[in-house]
Amino acid sequence: MGEIPENIVTEMMKRAVGLSKKATVKTYPNPKVGAVIFDDSGKIISQGWTQEYGSDHAEADALRKIAFKAPGLNMAVTLEPCNHYGKTPPCAKAIFEAGIKRVFVAKEEENKKASGGIAFLRQNGVETFVVKGFADVVEEINCFFFKGVRTNLPWVTAKVALSSDGFITDKVGERCVITGFEAQKYVHKLRSEHSAIAVGANTVNIDDPMLTVRLIEGFDPQAVIFSRNFSVDLNAQIMKRSPIIVTSSQKVHEIKAQGIKFIILKNGFSLKEALTQLFTEHKINSILLEGGADLVKAFMNEGLIDEMQLIVSEKTFGCGLPLFEEETKKIFENSFHLTHSEKLGGDLLKIYRVK
Repeated sequence: MGEIPENIVTEMMKRAVGLSKKATVKTYPNPKVGAVIFDDSGKIISQGWTQEYGSDHAEADALRKIAFKAPGLNMAVTLEPCNHYGKTPPCAKAIFEAGIKRVFVAKEEENKKASGGIAFLRQNGVETFVVKGFADVVEEINCFFFKGVRTNLPWVTAKVALSSDGFITDKVGERCVITGFEAQKYVHKLRSEHSAIAVGANTVNIDDPMLTVRLIEGFDPQAVIFSRNFSVDLNAQIMKRSPIIVTSSQKVHEIKAQGIKFIILKNGFSLKEALTQLFTEHKINSILLEGGADLVKAFMNEGLIDEMQLIVSEKTFGCGLPLFEEETKKIFENSFHLTHSEKLGGDLLKIYRVK
């Protein structure tokens, strides 16, 4: 680690990781990164994190606060500094020109377009080290970003509220509130962390939701509606939000003047094709799938769900519409494993990831 004690490097990197969590969903397509500038004794001189897309990356955010002058100082950054011109100049060049003498990186960049920062810094005399032990946490904070880099598909989180005996509603075809306030507040936080929120046409027609963020401060995600035969109610509230409607129907050509955006699938109703278009054409790297049950099952059957979040109520229905039928339950049990659980008031949150 050069002449810097390992404990100082570890402390600075932990701080950089914490700063990266301050970045919002609006950083996309850039990753969430944190950066700390410090002297050899471990005194923090400046710090920063990724701003909204088109604004400063974490390194530039930290450097700007000290007028891009950092002779002889060190930087801990959670991801390899970019080395290309995009909306902003390359961070590697800014670090070198500011006079930083050592850079500590938690994880190397996988995006070929942005990579090369470590090589640039070393070639220009900046001591640069990859610090072990932080790659996994950086990966987790940027799971949406890395999923897109590796697959050209958005990360899909499915959220389902259900009764203690496994039903998502006690009366088919009617709106049903299952969870309490703390769980509802958590769901709004979850919405604010994703770039899009998706439902099926039945959910729109029955619940007439807005799918906005209301119980906390946050950004409203892009609304997406899946409707194979274009059976969605055009007078629903959500139409005011200019949703993207995914369909295989040709009827949509008659209503494009209403300002609604469409993805028209020409070869059947391939959810993977829809996700590819949402990622490449609409710049959506994360989707919160809120239902209904048929849509969640369809995504699960095609292996397109990365994370399943079940919010289990204290309520018992006894009968109604189950989330899982026997075959779907087997797919779920074979595909996912429990990674986290916690109480949300009287409800229980259970988070599952793909095995």
